Amino acid sequence: MADVTGVKISDLTAAGSSDGGEYVWITHRLGDGSEYPLIYPYEAVGYLITVLTDAARTAYLRRVARNPQEAALGMDSNIIPIREVRTDSVPENAAVILHLTTADKIAIAVELPTALLREVTEQFQRVLENQPGIPSGTRFH
Repeated sequence: MADVTGVKISDLTAAGSSDGGEYVWITHRLGDGSEYPLIYPYEAVGYLITVLTDAARTAYLRRVARNPQEAALGMDSNIIPIREVRTDSVPENAAVILHLTTADKIAIAVELPTALLREVTEQFQRVLENQPGIPSGTRFH
């Protein structure tokens, strides 16, 4: 996409939800300095997060291609703090579903194929073993 047209958003200034939780609103500061709230149905928020994360990942790759030093300095543009995690499996145990609840209580479900599960578990184990204050020998099961 060589040319992008649309309304420039220079900042996000506020966010909240409707009294009944049916809607989430985000107030945007536009390029001309005015502010404009956009209202999303609650059910669309997970999709919005996914779309923005995917767009951020694409932008990241393009930025790194243009300036590799930027990647060396760290560009974690799509980190979302998680408050809760629970797991479930899909039929025939073909994958694990990670149910993540963000710090601001947005539910996200991620499917992790079982072929990757052992590798991810080993990575978690290495992180766990290097954490001070966690008894040695603590294992994921």
